[in-house]
Amino acid sequence: MVNCWNKLKVKVGLKRPPLPDKRVIPVGPVSQSTFVSEPYSLKKLYGNNEINTARYTWYGFFFQNLEEQAQRIANFYFLCIAVIQLFTDSPVSPITSILPLVFVILLTMVKQGYEDWLRHRADREVNNAPVQIVNIDGGLTTSKAYEIKVGDIVLVRANETFPCDLLLISSSEENGECFITTASLDGETNLKRFLAISATKGLDSPELISKKLKGTITCQQPIDDFYKFFGKIEVTVDESNKVITQPVNPECLLLRGAQLRNTDFVYGCAVYTGADTKMSLNSKGKQTKYSQIERKLNSFLLVFLGLLLFVSAFYTVLKYFLKPSTAWYIYLPETSTWQVVQDFLGFLVLFNYIIPISLYVTIELQKFFGSMFFGWDVEMYDAEMDQPAVVVTSDILEEMGQVQYLFSDKTGTLTENTMIFQRFAVAGGAFLAKGRHIFPLAPTTGTSTLEDLQSPRISAAGIPSSNMPMTALNLFLHLALCHTVRVEREAERLDGEVKPKKKRKKLRIHLDKRKKVAPRRATSVYRRVSAMHAAAAAFDSIRRGDTITNDEYDYQASSPDEKAFVDSCRDFGVVYHGIDSTGFLVVTVQDRTALRYRLLDVLEFDSDRKCMSVVIQPVPNAEEESTDFDPNVPVLVLCKGAETSMIPRMCKLSQLTSHNPINDLLHDGIFGSRINEVSMDAGQVMDKVNDFASCGLRTLVMGARHLSGQNWQELKAKLDEARGKIDGREAAVAAAFKAVEDKLVLIGCTGIEDKLQDGVPETLRALTDAGIQVWILTGDKEETAVNISYSAGHFAPGLPIIRLTKQSNLRNCLQQIEAQYDGAVETRQADPNYKFGLVVDGASLNYALTTIARQKFLKLCQLSENVLCCRLTPIQKAEVVRLMKGSSDPRPVCAAIGDGGNDVSMILEADVGFGLMGKEGRQAARSADYAFTRFRYVKRALLFHGYHYYVRTANLVQYFFYKNLVFVLTQMLYGIFSLFSMQSVYNNLYLLIYNITMTSFPVMFYGLFEQRLPQELLMSKPEIYKTISRNALLSWPKFFIWLAFATWHGLAIFFGIYFLALAGTSNGGNFGSAVGTLDGFGSFLMNVVFIAVTLKLLLTSYHWNVFLLASSGGTLVLNYLIFILVNFVDLPIDGCFQLWYLWSEISAGPASGVLYLALFLLLCLCLYPDIIYRSSVDSAELFKTAFSRKKMISVAPAPSTSSSSPQTPTRRGSGVLQLGGNSNYGSIAVFKTCNCLNLGYENPKAELLHSTESSGNLYNPPS
Repeated sequence: MVNCWNKLKVKVGLKRPPLPDKRVIPVGPVSQSTFVSEPYSLKKLYGNNEINTARYTWYGFFFQNLEEQAQRIANFYFLCIAVIQLFTDSPVSPITSILPLVFVILLTMVKQGYEDWLRHRADREVNNAPVQIVNIDGGLTTSKAYEIKVGDIVLVRANETFPCDLLLISSSEENGECFITTASLDGETNLKRFLAISATKGLDSPELISKKLKGTITCQQPIDDFYKFFGKIEVTVDESNKVITQPVNPECLLLRGAQLRNTDFVYGCAVYTGADTKMSLNSKGKQTKYSQIERKLNSFLLVFLGLLLFVSAFYTVLKYFLKPSTAWYIYLPETSTWQVVQDFLGFLVLFNYIIPISLYVTIELQKFFGSMFFGWDVEMYDAEMDQPAVVVTSDILEEMGQVQYLFSDKTGTLTENTMIFQRFAVAGGAFLAKGRHIFPLAPTTGTSTLEDLQSPRISAAGIPSSNMPMTALNLFLHLALCHTVRVEREAERLDGEVKPKKKRKKLRIHLDKRKKVAPRRATSVYRRVSAMHAAAAAFDSIRRGDTITNDEYDYQASSPDEKAFVDSCRDFGVVYHGIDSTGFLVVTVQDRTALRYRLLDVLEFDSDRKCMSVVIQPVPNAEEESTDFDPNVPVLVLCKGAETSMIPRMCKLSQLTSHNPINDLLHDGIFGSRINEVSMDAGQVMDKVNDFASCGLRTLVMGARHLSGQNWQELKAKLDEARGKIDGREAAVAAAFKAVEDKLVLIGCTGIEDKLQDGVPETLRALTDAGIQVWILTGDKEETAVNISYSAGHFAPGLPIIRLTKQSNLRNCLQQIEAQYDGAVETRQADPNYKFGLVVDGASLNYALTTIARQKFLKLCQLSENVLCCRLTPIQKAEVVRLMKGSSDPRPVCAAIGDGGNDVSMILEADVGFGLMGKEGRQAARSADYAFTRFRYVKRALLFHGYHYYVRTANLVQYFFYKNLVFVLTQMLYGIFSLFSMQSVYNNLYLLIYNITMTSFPVMFYGLFEQRLPQELLMSKPEIYKTISRNALLSWPKFFIWLAFATWHGLAIFFGIYFLALAGTSNGGNFGSAVGTLDGFGSFLMNVVFIAVTLKLLLTSYHWNVFLLASSGGTLVLNYLIFILVNFVDLPIDGCFQLWYLWSEISAGPASGVLYLALFLLLCLCLYPDIIYRSSVDSAELFKTAFSRKKMISVAPAPSTSSSSPQTPTRRGSGVLQLGGNSNYGSIAVFKTCNCLNLGYENPKAELLHSTESSGNLYNPPS
């Protein structure tokens, strides 16, 4: 039955049919017209290119959103209460529950509806964008983007965005290349080079495509990884009908959202459309994170729900136990089970207001508006990048105030990710690179800092680049060729001709005028203005005898390391010029001799291999013009990577063989007769690598391999076969890569400096003082990471280090962990102040995270002061975060910060994710909860914003439970005096507006603008952060203190008014009095409760700002206007007529003076314990601060005698002290002094003291 239903939904288009294992797509209009797809059509299988990011449809929004909100426990609870009121003999009108529920739901619905309308509008703009598709007649059809279907050949022009994921068929360049920028996908602004399928790169017009292109693409079904795509294309491109089969890979897949640059046009075949594009798959929502406050809030709700059920059951029992008189005029229904159930439900309805209905929507709005302050903070604004801080999600703002562990990446997060080539080592020794000279380094090792030119390890006389040793020249040639860098030039002038850049501008204008005309490749030299072709023109000039101005080159690299290498090579006279017009790689050496190479393949870097390779073939013949592979010329494999990856791949020195020279500088220099003098053994390499790492440098090892033409053809065939596989492709490619990157000759190693960002040591020190343990998780070498940790202040000078590294098996690793743990515990018992750092490498971590060793390893980590994990993979980073998250009860709050794609898994795993918008793109920032540009901003995010967000939200939650308990407690007390008759003491109007107009606005502004302590103190004294850690303000003792005050307020207010009415003091006696009647008693009771809970909020606040005071005063005015209205108008609310002229009697009746006096006395009576408690807590903190040994902090300098001094404290309203006459959020300190508590500390000239206790108030002690 289910299968039939699913098939029916598929048939009518309500459900997508099951996708096959592989995607087979016809290529081009001819193939589309003859292609048969069984059992479903391509359109039904893959749909069109429509993008839909909206959550709701326009016609189903109301019901969809209503269903979504009904899934919230609180909304469902109040819905049940409303249903009970409708279908039972409710003591109060159902409207008192229905209207607040409707208000909350509609408010949320409006907010979510507006957000979804913005999504719909953005979707329409994308879906309706015009595109051009090749038709079967050889022309172009203009369509809308959403009409594209798989197999369509789409034309994309320069600077346009790709409308779907396209397989590159051809481009305006003869070699089929194009350049794109993926800034909207991963934030990387550098241009990336893509190559068309070689079989189709000549089809550069609609006529040729329609006439000659036939075939299919077989590829994987869509996945969300931007960098994974594999399959094969089988096409015929001429009249011979010969089928050409070639593999396809990520280098020929143009992703939706990327932009075409420096290329006039491209033709691409639509492979993934609509929701199947990689951009759409990466737009799915992240896993929902919950804060500590939300978890505690659920516990509080359960307590109040249990209290509600208990009191309802208890009152039901008492009602039947204490039956009133059985006089004939009192109607008492017969006792039955249904009647008892009805009575229980009646009490449940009467007391249900103890659960705050508006709590969730208030918190949601408070977070929504409060998150804007994070982005508006000028202290976190990066002027250089013109980039403010960004809140990706506002759901866990307060969690920034609870962080106990911070896991940080190193490269690009703690460092600038600006690489400077510092040192290199070859068989002839180690050298320091400075300017255009190299300085030999003495063979001694062991220094831990970077030396300058005066260091005794450096030779006094530098070697100019023109006289560098052959071994060094080999290394620089290797570095100049082993990369994926591309060349750009500001402008090129060709033998007196005009600059192509200007011609490019004219050409673009001309193209704009003929948009509907199919573009073709131009023949003019002026169109070749992409960076590669500008470089080619430069090379042609060299051959004619001209020289090159090296400074005109601008190298674009996806890796900062590669850019540093190529820039340094240029400085030392080995200049990489890119690819010339015929497709050769071009490098010139000091004497301007041009070296040309065929680029045969690139084996991209991946985190598993930890290396990358370029396969090239020398072109020794200066007259050679063909880029086709020459089997008679040897092939070079140039490889660079981490030493852990390169040394296992090296060739044994005993197996080295020299080869005949071929008149190529690189080939003859490495593999010539001096090969034994050029190569390095593993011991030499490791010594130099360790030496460089001890200086805090990033290290790489370089190697090369010689292959005959025949050997390369065999390896290339295996590579192509592996890349063409769909099933098991990754393993096959890894095996093929391993076969190529084998038997390497190690020719040298390098050390690159990555400078620390500004403020990193100060930030790490502040975080440590705040009680936050910082872990550094990096993929760098151990010694490099350790030295960076010391220089960054992560490891304090002299801190003992425990190393859990180089473990080869589980048993040894476990023994090492146990021994280190037992030793640390023993030492800690003898010296409680003993601290140590822990260093772990990736190989040892694999064993430490096993089930057997996991808990011991965790305990060792918790004992340590700080932890450094090196040589980690992205998955290992996430595993480390997961380890600490599950460490104890209560579980710690873990934050993670990183800047690159390899940090995404760690950021997503953490409770709070910070992403840096830096040079490695914005992939980490998109995956994070909060994003900014510099590591030092995390200090302000946690210590300032996190502190305030937590304090505001914690007090907001407790206040909601407090005010509702006061309100319901008076109702419960009245139930005793009404013999549990379920009579409400409050009119239905009061029940309706209490949670809406009476108490919602002041607490909202409190949650937005409360500042318990000024920013200067929070930033200068990180220890204050400890006072709120582990959810201190929402602990059970704090919660019960709030409940105790609520209980006292309810008792004092109820019995005060009760005795006032009982004594008959109002209006000369109870007969005809205002308070002596039920409605008068309830109205006056409501009045006192309303004012008391508002004053309680003001007493809770440490920052009386204009918004809080205005909202409090405005709430009073609004509700008294409502009272005046019901005094004269009968509103359509059940029982509202009973309030006619009642408020006239209360406010202006004969005994109104007595009521005003009673109001004042009752407020003083119920709030006096609050004042005493606040005073005692604040006085204790003041006393502790005054006599502590800690240095007192002055927020502002001593005020000048001049009245115009901007730092002179000025009084603004009752109980408000402001420094500097300004109240901008986050820029000055505005806080409440003690005069409202009658402590007498009002001297503005005294220094402001601080405390690290949880209350943390500031005072001006008496002179």
